[in-house]
Amino acid sequence: MHILAIETTGAFASVALIDDGQVKSYIQGSDRFSHLQNLTPQIQEVIAKAADSVSSINDIDAFAVSNGPGSFTGIRIGVSTGRALSQILDKPCVAVSSLEALAMHAEDADEDTLICPILDARRSQVYGGGYYLKEGFPVEQVKAGPYTIEEFMDAVKDYGKLLFLGDGVDACGEKIKAVRTEGVDFADEAIRYQTADYVARFGEKLMAEGKGCAYGELDPEYMRIAEAERKLKEQQAKEK
Repeated sequence: MHILAIETTGAFASVALIDDGQVKSYIQGSDRFSHLQNLTPQIQEVIAKAADSVSSINDIDAFAVSNGPGSFTGIRIGVSTGRALSQILDKPCVAVSSLEALAMHAEDADEDTLICPILDARRSQVYGGGYYLKEGFPVEQVKAGPYTIEEFMDAVKDYGKLLFLGDGVDACGEKIKAVRTEGVDFADEAIRYQTADYVARFGEKLMAEGKGCAYGELDPEYMRIAEAERKLKEQQAKEK
């Protein structure tokens, strides 16, 4: 099964194509938050690079989309693109958690290390979760959701070894170290951020488990309302 994966929840959009467990092609953009301009050319380039496996986008069997959490605008771009391709080509799609796919980057970590992907939600808040990897795939131990960094550190306090990934490390690394000085490590930048190749790998597994869906069922996972919407609701409350 040829699966095209889309990752737009982070700063750099990326696209990958996988078939039978092998990533046939992969590309990541170099311009921050330029998803709208670059995603379609990236999809075309990934398919062209996999010419020995597929001849055109019509040969894609399913679309795996990182549906959040992460950048609100990025999520909307990725989900909308996945929906459109799924509808036009009449092919299934599958939603992949950005946190779970990111946790898979830590495949070389010790098995007793809790993998903690955290994404910056601003104002000392993160979207985070805690996972062990079983045969390379995430098993949730600490419920994924929105946290203040203090709340998240409290949620993982009983685990001996923690490995943090994601841009939440960039935003909250000093606070993490201030709360806990031992048993904490930060992933190298080479594996710290979201990439479509792991979305592809996890998406392939989910499709094999029958978790694909129709385009209309591919929903974004924001985990909290957008800042603009929050401010609007606050203003409306004041005017009542």
